[in-house]
Amino acid sequence: MHTHLAEPLNVASVTTVPDALVYLQSHRVDLILVDEATAQTELRTIHTASPATAIIGLVMKMDQSLQLLMLRQGVHEVLCLLPSTDADHARTIERALARVNGRTGLLKSDEPRPDIAAAPPRLIHDLNNLLTSINGFADLLLAQLPTDNPARMGAEQIRLAGRRAATLLKTHSPAAPVSPSPSTPATQAIAARAA
Repeated sequence: MHTHLAEPLNVASVTTVPDALVYLQSHRVDLILVDEATAQTELRTIHTASPATAIIGLVMKMDQSLQLLMLRQGVHEVLCLLPSTDADHARTIERALARVNGRTGLLKSDEPRPDIAAAPPRLIHDLNNLLTSINGFADLLLAQLPTDNPARMGAEQIRLAGRRAATLLKTHSPAAPVSPSPSTPATQAIAARAA
C-alpha cells in the first residue's frame, strides 16, 4: 500500500481503547483502525480525545448493513479487506483523512483524480445548490437536536462534510458565472422585459 501513498504513514499499534486514549494524550494520530466490535461509546470517546483523528472501520467482507451500522456509530470510512487492493486501501485512507481534517493529496499524483474544473458550469452550479440545501438542513437539524442526542454526531458530520465539499467546489470550480438560458418563448419574454 505504501507504493500508492505520496508520503509514508507512521504506524503504531494498540489493542484496547484505554491504551489508545493514553497514546492519544502524548501523540498526534492521523488514523485509527477499529473492528466492528468497537462500541459507539468508545468511538465517541476517541472523537472527543482526538477530533482530528480519522477512524476507519475494518470488515472482512462487505455487508451494507454492517457498513451502515459502523458509519452510524461514528467511523469516517469502512474498509473491506476482502476482496480489495492496496489502491482501494489508500483511497479509503485518503477519504477518511479528508473528512476529518481536509487533508488531501495523500495519493501519488499518478493516481487518476477527477478534475472539478473540467465539469460543465451548469453541473457545478447545481452541485452548489445541492450543497447549500444539505448544509442548511444540517444546520436546522443541529438547532433542534439536544446536545446529548446521539444523532447529533451524525448531523455534525453531515454539516462538516457539506461545508468541506462547498469549499472544495468553490476552490476548484471555474470562475465563469453560470448564466441561465431561457428555454421557452414565455421565459424569453420575461427575461427580455427584466433586462
